[in-house]
Amino acid sequence: MSNLILEGIRLKKTYQLGRASVPVLRDASLQVHEGKWVTILGSSGSGKSTALHLLGGLDRPDKIDGGSVLFKGESIWEQTNRQINQYRNSDIGFVFQFYHLLPELTVLENTVLPAMIGGFGNATEKSRSRGTQLLEQFGLGHRLSHRPRELSGGERQRVAIARALINEPSVLLADEPTGNLDEATGNEILDVLSSLHVEGLTIVLVTHNLDIARRGDSVVHLRHGQIDHPANLAHSGGIAPIQAT
Repeated sequence: MSNLILEGIRLKKTYQLGRASVPVLRDASLQVHEGKWVTILGSSGSGKSTALHLLGGLDRPDKIDGGSVLFKGESIWEQTNRQINQYRNSDIGFVFQFYHLLPELTVLENTVLPAMIGGFGNATEKSRSRGTQLLEQFGLGHRLSHRPRELSGGERQRVAIARALINEPSVLLADEPTGNLDEATGNEILDVLSSLHVEGLTIVLVTHNLDIARRGDSVVHLRHGQIDHPANLAHSGGIAPIQAT
C-alpha cells in the first residue's frame, strides 16, 4: 500500500447567504494515497469544488467542528501563515476550468509565475528552463512568447497544467479541467494528465462526467455535501471514503 499523502477528515463548510446558512459539505472525509488518481464525482452544487478548495488550502473549513486537512500527516491549518502559503504554492498544484492565465504575460511568464510568487522575485534561469521544458513536453515550445489570447482553449489549459507543475508539487488538484473544452480537446488534456499520472504524480480531479471518472484509479461520489460511497467505475484502491456518523 502506498503512503497516505492527503486526507480530509469530517470536513464541514457552510456559507452565509444573507440570513440563511447554506451547508455545502457535511462531515465529508477521504484519503488520498501517494501516486494515485482519485476522482470526486458529483453533480453541480454537490460540493466537489468546495472539497477541492479545502484540500488545497484555498479555503478553510467551518471554525466550529469543521474538520481538518492533513498533508503527510500534519494539519495544514495548524501551521504558520508562511508554511500554509508554501503548501499552496509548492506542495499542491492547481488546474481550474477557466485557466486563469494573466493576459498581459507571455505563455512562459504565466508558467513560471508560481516560482516568482514563491519568493524568487524574478524568474530564475532554473525556473525558466523548467517552464520551457514543460511547455515543450506539452507541445507548446513554439508558443513561449505568445499571449494567452493567441492560444486555443486546449493550449491555454496545457499552459495552466505546466504552471501547476512548475514547482514540482506532490499533488495535482484539477477542478473540471475539461469543462470549458470540446470533447476531442478535453480528451487530449486528459491524456496529458494520464501521462503525468503514469510518471507517478498524485492527482485529485473533480468532475460530473462518468467517462472522465473512469480515467482514474478510484472514484468517490459526493452527494448533498457528503461522501456517499465508492463508485464501481475503477479499482477500489487509493481512496477510503468514510461515512458521517
